[in-house]
Amino acid sequence: MTLAELLTPERILLPLEADTLEEGMVAVARQLGSDAAELKEVKRELRAPSPRSVVWLIPGDSRPGAVLGISPDPLPGAEGQAVRIILAIRLGGGQGLESGTVRTVVSTLADPEIEAGLLTAGSVGEIMRVERLMSISLRGQQKVRDALTPMSYRIYPDTPLSEVADLMARKNLAAVPVVGEGLQVLGIITSGEALQHALGSQGRGGATIPGIRARDVMSRAVLCVTEDQDLLDAAKMMANRDLAQLPVVREGEMVGFLTREAVLRALLSGSG
Repeated sequence: MTLAELLTPERILLPLEADTLEEGMVAVARQLGSDAAELKEVKRELRAPSPRSVVWLIPGDSRPGAVLGISPDPLPGAEGQAVRIILAIRLGGGQGLESGTVRTVVSTLADPEIEAGLLTAGSVGEIMRVERLMSISLRGQQKVRDALTPMSYRIYPDTPLSEVADLMARKNLAAVPVVGEGLQVLGIITSGEALQHALGSQGRGGATIPGIRARDVMSRAVLCVTEDQDLLDAAKMMANRDLAQLPVVREGEMVGFLTREAVLRALLSGSG
């Protein structure tokens, strides 16, 4: 969605009637319909692109919306600000803005030409015609859940290595998780580890020595992510540590995997 789709004419406060920055923020929040719980998060989401403007990213589960307030006079704040422009954006659904989108909004609003156009506008219609600002595409932060591959198989500590190897071969799996009765992640077995143990367990004549279980092969130090984590952060973690996949947990219970291929698809589909 674009900023113009959220910033409807009735949500442009021209003029913004307030004597201080705090009063201006309250007026903008009321126009957006934000509740008290959302406003508690506001100061952490406030960004200042220039001395005369601020961008306010409001989290919360309410409906998406945006409000632009333009004051005829500077609004003094607690830190000596002289703000005249307040832009509040809420995507709804608890989403934050994707970092690249934040940079675009902030840099556009801080552009002297855009800023001057807003400050000298004599009507809501003039503001709506500031194309560079209104046409900005607003993308929410993608979460790990957006690229999650649900878990469709389970390996337990007592599962024989032969069964693990058979599953990995049939499903073309690079790694499998080992979980407890409560589906908590206990370890992980990679195809390389399975092969190493299989080769080391060969007796004379090529007969496999019986008794090897998943618990004997698995790596116990497992890095996991939660489904609510930022997808871009998880992707950077995978790239920096050269991980092909990451287990995804919800309240300690494994719910699926995050794979390189799924991350690529999600990031590329959200880049347009």
